[in-house]
Amino acid sequence: MIQSSKRLKTLLVASLLLNVFLIGGVVGGLYQWSSHQRTTGTVVQHGLRQTLAQLPEAQRHQLRRMLRETRLKNKPLIVASRQAHLDVIHRLQAPTLDRDALDVDLDRARTADITLRTRVDATLADFAASLPADERKTLAEAIASRRHNNTPKVMND
Repeated sequence: MIQSSKRLKTLLVASLLLNVFLIGGVVGGLYQWSSHQRTTGTVVQHGLRQTLAQLPEAQRHQLRRMLRETRLKNKPLIVASRQAHLDVIHRLQAPTLDRDALDVDLDRARTADITLRTRVDATLADFAASLPADERKTLAEAIASRRHNNTPKVMND
């Protein structure tokens, strides 16, 4: 009887420690999650979304409409760019690398990306041309802050 009582106490203490550990983990996880949610209450905007967020409502809608139209007009180019990028990935995953074919796929992807970027930039320029000077200044500041925040970092060895 004394032996089983001692064994039962040991199991009870082990169970208690395990439960305290689990409850502590859950409480700590909830605390981290809730404190992380509060500190990152604002959504980080990138690219044109960041620029759009700083424009007045009417201009925001106008630029969105213009960009949507540009996207629809250039749907085949977008598809071609995605396909070229997928082809690059498949070439890189192949057991043997066909360097010439990889270069062709990279060139297709780059050309499609540059063409699309040029068309989006032209849309942005058309939009800017329709704005009064003070709103162009707001647009310029938004683009400048976007460029400053998204400066590419060179990897060090």
